[in-house]
Amino acid sequence: MRRLLIAGALMVLMIVPQPTVWAEGDFTPAQMEQIRKMFEEWYSQRQKMEKGAPATTPPVAAPPPKEITSPAMGDTTKQSIRYGTDFSGGSGLQGGRTIYAKPFVKAPKTIIGGYIDFSLTRCSGGSRDCRSRLEFDQERFVPFFYSQVTDRLSVAAELEVEHGGPQGNKSDGDIKMEFATMDYRFNDALNLRGGIILMPMGRFNLIHDSPLNDLPLRPMVSRLILPSTFAESGLGFYGTFYPTQLSKIDYELYVVNGFQGDNGDFSVEEGSGLRSARGSFQKDNNENKAIASRVSFSPVLGVEVAGSVHHGKWDKNDQHDLTLWAIDGNLQRGAFDVQGEAAWASAEGSGTYTRDAGTTFFTQDTTGATRRQHVAQYDSSYVVPENMFGYYVQLNYHFMPEALTRALPGYFGRDSTFTGIVRWGQVDINTDDDSNPNRIDRLTVGINFRPLEDSVIKLAYTFNRHGKFTDNDGVLHGASDRNGFQFNMSTYF
Repeated sequence: MRRLLIAGALMVLMIVPQPTVWAEGDFTPAQMEQIRKMFEEWYSQRQKMEKGAPATTPPVAAPPPKEITSPAMGDTTKQSIRYGTDFSGGSGLQGGRTIYAKPFVKAPKTIIGGYIDFSLTRCSGGSRDCRSRLEFDQERFVPFFYSQVTDRLSVAAELEVEHGGPQGNKSDGDIKMEFATMDYRFNDALNLRGGIILMPMGRFNLIHDSPLNDLPLRPMVSRLILPSTFAESGLGFYGTFYPTQLSKIDYELYVVNGFQGDNGDFSVEEGSGLRSARGSFQKDNNENKAIASRVSFSPVLGVEVAGSVHHGKWDKNDQHDLTLWAIDGNLQRGAFDVQGEAAWASAEGSGTYTRDAGTTFFTQDTTGATRRQHVAQYDSSYVVPENMFGYYVQLNYHFMPEALTRALPGYFGRDSTFTGIVRWGQVDINTDDDSNPNRIDRLTVGINFRPLEDSVIKLAYTFNRHGKFTDNDGVLHGASDRNGFQFNMSTYF
């Protein structure tokens, strides 16, 4: 009878579906003891029947094998994957399994994350990045990839899907590589970087992710003069020095392809400043490379000042220089922080140029909302501006009412915070012309809520003053106000 009970119990255990697991808490102490004794007796009898082996008690379970984990970022000294031994590296075929003959399959070490950004905007008459109609916009979905290949070699990349990506004949979405770099580390002071590099021009371009910023719209100077997201193909070095225990100096220095301004890509008529003149990731329009650099100094924690420069030829004939300068800073004290950025652009060879018939060019409306491609039907002209200028200053105040954390702890935790924001900014992509529709003054007031540091819900209102301009019929129009609100939700994942 006892043997039948043991056999029955084992059969029940064998047919229980895999997701079902019985824990100790599912049985009384007496039942657990009875099950233990039944198993020991069954195991003893089984040992007797196998080759006459003497009955023994069940062996103590061996500890599980040590889990193989990926090395921490910056430390792959424990990694034992060997080229040519543990993976083929393309040197041999393995039948249908060849597609899996990759090193990361046997030694997974790539981190995948990213952020998502959703907006609702409306500005009467339309303004930069704020449309005249009330419209929802899935602005960005940005997967991020990071891999520590060795203790010295790492790879990082972002792939940006804008406005939901390309959608047939809508032509309002895009998929592009935001940056993709390989870094080789020598020490803190010297690191080699190559690939599609995020340009170190100003502070905002380096921390442009939506969850990091407190307002829905990016500063105009960081859109038109320092055209974030601003990346170029190139090669260079970066590093950090520590003059004292409390201070540090960061630097970045790269050689890159540079801007491409031929065909009116940063003409006054184009209206997008230097955004349309960003260079190709694949090729250069001339043999003259550009240099981009930024040096920042932080004397103590919470204080940083920096200067940036970008210099190179903008035309295909290697004749005209385009130089950008920028200064930026950040100050944090208690619940307050102040940040700002200013940028200047100076182009040699400014003036009127002829666009040949049959060439492709782009135009942008004064709000920056719509960019259209055209083919010139006859020779036409465009104007390259000599000077551009823009800046912004922003004040943030962080707070969290204790009454909310006490009354609704499920919604307002210890990591939650509110931020009140005021930003003043101005941009002018042709400072030598008083009749310029692309001179914009913008005052933004906003508030946001962060349920935790990496996620934010933003609400803001902008007061936009656009400069006077002359239309196609030669009629001069005065300055106009194009005010409106913006709502945004964004989070890292």
